[in-house]
Amino acid sequence: MTIFQWGAAAVAFSALAGCATMGNQTPEQQVEARAATYWKARASADAKTAYSLLAPAYRNLNSEQAFIRQHGAGANVKEAGVAKVSCESQERCTASISLTAKPLVPGLNLPLVTAYLDDTWVLEEGQWWRFQAP
Repeated sequence: MTIFQWGAAAVAFSALAGCATMGNQTPEQQVEARAATYWKARASADAKTAYSLLAPAYRNLNSEQAFIRQHGAGANVKEAGVAKVSCESQERCTASISLTAKPLVPGLNLPLVTAYLDDTWVLEEGQWWRFQAP
């Protein structure tokens, strides 16, 4: 097994292990763990894990290959973290994500830039999923 395969397996195992212990966690803690796994997967170009955390409704309409075509295999992210999670209802939470990336502009050596975005997470079938518009 290559180092990349070991890394992908470790991320997938962590996500599954997190699912097994979610019964004792608050919705905010559950969403924080899954959002961190999603963005870690995006930063490490693990599209398979990132795709697996998307809502079933999205995955029913879009294949993993369509997701990769739309978003690329990975993101130019150096660091990603969950700044905070707030739940608007029992079925919907927003995770505020901190992303640090190096802008890729040909001919310029730009410094790292940190930006923030809000991710919507929805509860479906007893699990939290990242909402992705089709």
